Amino acid sequence: MTTRKTDRLPPDWEAIRAAVARSTATKTPAQVRAIMNARARKLAARPAPATGDQLALAIFELAGERYAVELRWVHEVARLTDYTPVPGTPDYIVGLTSLRGEILAVIDLRRLFELTTSGLGDQSRLVVLGDRHAEFGILVDRALGAATIPAAGVLVTPPGIARTARSCVRGVTEDALIVLDGKALLSDPRLVIDQSEGT
Repeated sequence: MTTRKTDRLPPDWEAIRAAVARSTATKTPAQVRAIMNARARKLAARPAPATGDQLALAIFELAGERYAVELRWVHEVARLTDYTPVPGTPDYIVGLTSLRGEILAVIDLRRLFELTTSGLGDQSRLVVLGDRHAEFGILVDRALGAATIPAAGVLVTPPGIARTARSCVRGVTEDALIVLDGKALLSDPRLVIDQSEGT
């Protein structure tokens, strides 16, 4: 399946860096830390649940296609700085990482869904999923933001979706956004590392 091209321009990172430098030039390091902490808390706040006919989604890219999962299952989006491979696990389990003192499995959905894979890039991110607490992170090529769409806009899963992905896909929108089923992902036995077997 191919995604629809958009006319969005890439961010002007030089202008963004200059704006950040101007806004922090007259502040002490402690003031800058306080501002950044306040912004981080605001970004980390879980959104209000969507109404029955709306879906609040986190949108990201995998192998050149747009995917989404309901924000209710997303704890945070973080940069993957380091991970430890786990011997004896399937290739889609990249390894384990420590995020704020919590050990999480890192899952590469591109491998699980039989998509084209590439290494980690500057825009690679870890989308941390869980119900009441963080359970694991899925590795994505880049985070694209959040959006709210009508629940009725999620159509049935087309036959072009790989067999290994079908149980985790809720449906696809008319503009080719593949909406994953967060509950199905979290309960998928393929995404659990069984530590009782010494892995």
